[in-house]
This record gives sequence, structure tokens and C-alpha cells, in this order.
Amino acid sequence: TDNVVIIGGGNVAIDSARTALRQGAKDVTVLYRRSEGEMPASPWEIKEAKQEGIKIEFLVSPNRIMGKKGKVTAIECLRMDLGDFDDTGRKRPFPIKNSEFEKEAGTVIIAIGQSPSTVFLPKSVEITKKNTVSVDPFSLETSSCGIFAGGDVICGSASIMEAITAGKQAAKSIDSFLKNNPEKSEKNFEEVSEYGKLRIRI
Repeated sequence: TDNVVIIGGGNVAIDSARTALRQGAKDVTVLYRRSEGEMPASPWEIKEAKQEGIKIEFLVSPNRIMGKKGKVTAIECLRMDLGDFDDTGRKRPFPIKNSEFEKEAGTVIIAIGQSPSTVFLPKSVEITKKNTVSVDPFSLETSSCGIFAGGDVICGSASIMEAITAGKQAAKSIDSFLKNNPEKSEKNFEEVSEYGKLRIRI
């Protein structure tokens, strides 16, 4: 595809843009509705994306995707301005009147936020209000006996180290469960929180 437009401002949006460029897209643009200073993506991700030739348009929000004969042809956007601070501590964006414009696009990738898909899980698995899986904090066993979970699906978007640690923790629990010795003692498991501040750059 010649023109790829990414909607979002986090690391997933930047990763999607860089991947699209490496897969042969000639023009890749990221649209973000707030300012660069409020962009949640890592600063080094933004810097490297720009160095690769990816365009980032700030204070721009999508309004509708346009197409012809079943194919995307453009995206209609709105210019934004920033108002008062919201609950996240960032200024709330609002559309500028009569600021609509069209941007040519052959592919549109929506990369706004991350949330686990839990629709495939049996009803016996308890889901929290945040749409994550509820687990025992030490064994990582869900409310359904014999089903274990770990990583982003239990705590939301987090670090690689937290996901790896949870995987190891769940593996120990599964091994113990299969041996018919469901040990849930705190002593046998590493605290996930020990790795909470670590980040790995790949």
C-alpha cells in the first residue's frame, strides 16, 4: 500500500507505523489528537520513527473513513485544540469548528489503546471491571479450577518483564497442579512487583 495512516499515540501506534514502513509502504503517517508532549509513546520510539521517515501529525483526530468499491481511499480528519485538564492529567482535546480535511489513505490502522479479548473464556472465569482476568495473586489460578492466566490479561498493559515473570509463576502453579499438589504458598513464587519498574528495549 502506498499510503498508510495510523490512528493512535502509544507505542503500539508507533510500532505499527514502523512495521508498515518496513513492509513497503511508501508514505506512513501517525495521527494523534493531542500534542507531542502528551503523546504516551516512549520518546525514543517517537524519535526513531521520525528518523525513519514516518510523519506524525499532532492535534488531528479521525472523523470518518472514506472508501470506494469496498476499498479505503481517504480519511476525513478534524483539527483539534486543547482545553481543560481531564482525569488523566492531560488537556482534553476538542474539535475546531469547520476544520475538516481529507487525507489520502489506502490502509488505515486503528491502534488506540490495548485491552484483552476475554470473549472466548468460559463463564466460570471471573472478569474484573477493567476487563481483565481475576486470578489468585500467588498461583495465578483463575476462579475456574485448572485455568491459569498471566501477563497483560490480568493487569492490563505492562512491561515485558512483568509478563515473563507472570509466565514463570503460572508455569510453576500449572506444574504443581498437574502433579496434584496445588501449593499456593507465597514463599514459592517470585513477587511480580519486584520487576514493575524494569523495561526492556528491543
